[in-house]
Amino acid sequence: MTHNRILLLALFVSAIATASFAQTPYDALRFSFYSEPGGTARSVGVGGGIGALGADFYTLSSNPAGMASYRRSEFSFSPEIYTIDTKTLLVGNDLNELLSEDRSSLNINNVGFVVVSRPTASSWKTVNFGIGLNRIATFTQSLYFAGASPGSITHRFVNNANGQAAEELDSFEEGLAYDVGAIFPDSDNPETYLNDFGPLEEVNKSQVVRSRGSISEMVFTLAGNYEEKLQIGATIGVPFLSFSEDKTYRETDEDELNPVFNELIYEENVRLTGTGINLKLGMIYKPIHAIRIGAAFHTPTSFSIDDSYSTSMTYDYTFEGNNRFEDSSPEGFFEYRLRTPWRVQGSAGVLFQKFAFFCAEVEWADYSSAAFNFNQTSDPADLDYERDLNRQIAANYQSSFIVRLGGEIAIDIFRIRGGYNMINSPYASESYTRGVFSAGFGVREENFFLDLAYRRSITDAGYFPYESTPELQPEVETKTLAQHFLLTLGFKL
Repeated sequence: MTHNRILLLALFVSAIATASFAQTPYDALRFSFYSEPGGTARSVGVGGGIGALGADFYTLSSNPAGMASYRRSEFSFSPEIYTIDTKTLLVGNDLNELLSEDRSSLNINNVGFVVVSRPTASSWKTVNFGIGLNRIATFTQSLYFAGASPGSITHRFVNNANGQAAEELDSFEEGLAYDVGAIFPDSDNPETYLNDFGPLEEVNKSQVVRSRGSISEMVFTLAGNYEEKLQIGATIGVPFLSFSEDKTYRETDEDELNPVFNELIYEENVRLTGTGINLKLGMIYKPIHAIRIGAAFHTPTSFSIDDSYSTSMTYDYTFEGNNRFEDSSPEGFFEYRLRTPWRVQGSAGVLFQKFAFFCAEVEWADYSSAAFNFNQTSDPADLDYERDLNRQIAANYQSSFIVRLGGEIAIDIFRIRGGYNMINSPYASESYTRGVFSAGFGVREENFFLDLAYRRSITDAGYFPYESTPELQPEVETKTLAQHFLLTLGFKL
């Protein structure tokens, strides 16, 4: 191997920063696919399909016509304990072990107030107004994998760097790798780069990924009940997005099998905040008192997002003595918009006098229609990347549906609930449907109620620490167990 890096490091340690992008097609899905929304313990206990029955604050974010079912003004508050355990296995070596990482958070799933009014001498039996907050997505997760597989992340940096002069390298990835000596130019061709690994050399690698954040939607809802036959409602939703992710990727050679390489550490940090706006319209029709049929339409949410990101790298190698270099990228910042898909919901509910009810709901959305809009820039590279992202979204995702089923049995002041969801994959290359179970219990008094709920879901997926050529692409199999424990306290006024 040719090792002329030390001199070049000194010459180009202040290499010019080039454009880098933190947005990915998966971000569009992550901030659009609300497969397990929060809300109240009652709505979670019956699987979330309560849109046609109403009288629950979560319907302000699903079918706003449900708010017209309230007969008395009400305040509700729903804290939650959320736990998530992620098991991982790095594919590529039979000696790799199954590892586990868990995390928990205390969330506020719902806080809201509904004001009921009864117009006199009118066909409108109730005209209600509601305001509050519903959590519709949670991003808390921790993942850790470790093991050996062919290839190094420096192969990715080499592929990205080839054909470019040193001062043109991306200062968030291959530029950092160049600065710390993880990649270096061929002595015969300065725009061809090399690393310290053989083409299919097996490398010990590990990574810790910690994510946190949520989407919580402020809702402003107006709904009315016409002649006890037709309910209509509208919600203006203002979702608040927060997301952060910290990744620490590491490669090591503890057994000293590689004569040059010792250790690589690559850290990535992303922080996103955003605000959006949408409109939800809903209706519920009662052909007879015991049967409710509902429909709702959600416009796309238009998010305005601020994205800040940075990376750092450490590289330790032995060549003419021990060498250890560290460097950090500049702080990246980007403003852009994200448009989520339209959503359509159909729901039904059946009341069995005052003793029980059954509810069902189907939600459909086309996730391939989500789109980024880099409207804050006229840079051709930015606009080319926007078009490429949207092409990837259209190619990789598809329309998807969620079926929500649930019911409740009333025994005096007590309520027993159960629910089940069938969630269809939003990925164009997959056709699986996974199930989510929930259960709940409640106590109803004249002026006070208390509800408890539990929801459990298991997800199998693949995770790719970085993108590389097919023969060197590391893949991690993951199995995630997510559990929600909710409490809702409510007061009727």
